[in-house]
Parts: sequence; structure tokens; C-alpha cells
Amino acid sequence: MSNGFPGSTNTTEVGANPTPEQVAQNSEAAREVVLKVADMLDGLADTAIPVPRSEWNVGEQGAHIAFANIGFSMFAMGLEYPYSDGTQAGLAEENEVSLIGFPERDGTALAQHLRTAVDNFIGAVKNGDPDQEVSTPLGKMPRGTLSSYFLIHNLMHGCAISSALNHDFPVQPEHLPMLWPLVTAKFNQFVNPSASRGVAGTVHVRVPGYLETTFRMQDSQLTILPGFQGAADCTVEAEPTHFFLVIIKLLSVPEAIDLGYIKTSGANPFLFGRIMNAVDVP
Repeated sequence: MSNGFPGSTNTTEVGANPTPEQVAQNSEAAREVVLKVADMLDGLADTAIPVPRSEWNVGEQGAHIAFANIGFSMFAMGLEYPYSDGTQAGLAEENEVSLIGFPERDGTALAQHLRTAVDNFIGAVKNGDPDQEVSTPLGKMPRGTLSSYFLIHNLMHGCAISSALNHDFPVQPEHLPMLWPLVTAKFNQFVNPSASRGVAGTVHVRVPGYLETTFRMQDSQLTILPGFQGAADCTVEAEPTHFFLVIIKLLSVPEAIDLGYIKTSGANPFLFGRIMNAVDVP
């Protein structure tokens, strides 16, 4: 992976509910990601390999997304499928229960589950109105935003699996804007009130060529906005792939800075790291 920043200065303000065309792009991107993850698992003799920074091993990560992708297809069809209360703790508890109920850990079998489920999801999501509200584990959201959720969920666990197996991460720079509708809509649900106490201010994040956005934390409420809004206490410039790894907590902000993937400046250059420390991504 490149250790530099893209040279383009063209960025897009993103975060709105995806259009039908964008839903199709998100879905095809998700198909590529899922197929890469399936290829990692297919024929894997031992899926009990520990995953860094996770309590789950490779087989459990694979089983989770195999099971979850069945649920995503149901959500895309507009069906109700209760799954936790949408909080970090609630999702973690429900995820553990689902692993007991879905005991498959064979790599080849999991790979086949993944290939089948992604086709089912794409078939369901492309036939619906992207503005229609559907149920999800994170609460109601438009079907278009669900396509971003599906992509980011498979990327999160796909990156975790690839880190354990020493494969290239499946995330690509162009995925970042596709993910932002879900991030802007739901990231605040994972703010830890205790860890966020005293954390306040505005951060401008620029990922050259892909994203300009504002993180604003006040009274344990995190708002993520399109473009640069308000005066910044901290300014961040980031390389896209590793910025995503920071967002999903596979890489910390200090680690990304030390590796040269993120640069921070401003009156409070540590603010972005403090905000990310206050977010518990499930």
C-alpha cells in the first residue's frame, strides 16, 4: 500500500442517502469485497487463527458476516428482523448469541455462504426504493444507506480476517465516500459517554481526492458533517485506506501518525485522537 497521499485536490461532499446509481455502485463494491474474503477462507485448513485486536478468531469473524449477510438481505427486502437495541453493548451481546446459533466454522463452507448471501443482498437492494426506511440492527435507515452499511460491515470484518491471515486489506480508497452515509447517520450511537467526557471541539478531515468532512464533539454527542463547517480546532489530512482502518479501530490515530498515514495540526492537534478514543465501534 502507498504511504503517500493522492495528488488530486478534487474532493466530494458526501453523506447523503445514496441514489439508485450509488446503491448499485455500493453493491458491486461489496460484491468484490465479499468475494475477496470468501477466497481467503476457501480451503483454509485452520480457521481458529486469532485475529489481532479482536476476541474472535478467523472462523468466528467469517461466521459472523456469513450470518449477518443473510440478515442484510432480509432488511433490504423490508422485512423486520429484531437484532439488539443498536448500542455497542447490545450489538456485542447479540453477536455472541448469533455465533452460538450459527456454528459453522469450516472455511470452505463459510466461503460458499458468503458468495450466496452477497448475491441475495444485491438482488434485494436493487429492486427497492433507496429512500424507503428499513429496519436494521442500528435502527431505521433508508435502503440506500443500508447499502453503505452492508459495504462497511463486510469491510470491517474482511479487514480483520486479512490482518490475521497476512493478506492485503480488501478496502480500496474509492470505498471511502461510499461508506460515509452510514458513518454520518449512525456513528454517534457508539460514543462512550464516560470516555467522551470533556472531549469537545471541531475537526476538519481531508482525505485528498476522496473526502472532506467535519467531526464535531460536544456534550458526548458526535456530529459528522459534509465539507468543512465552522472553525477547526484540529485539522487532519489522511491517506484513505489507513483512515478507514482508524475509523474501524484496527489502527489507532497515534499509530497512523507515527506511520505517516495521518497528519494533524491546529490549536488542538490531539483532538481527533481523543474523539476516536471515545468511540467504541462494535
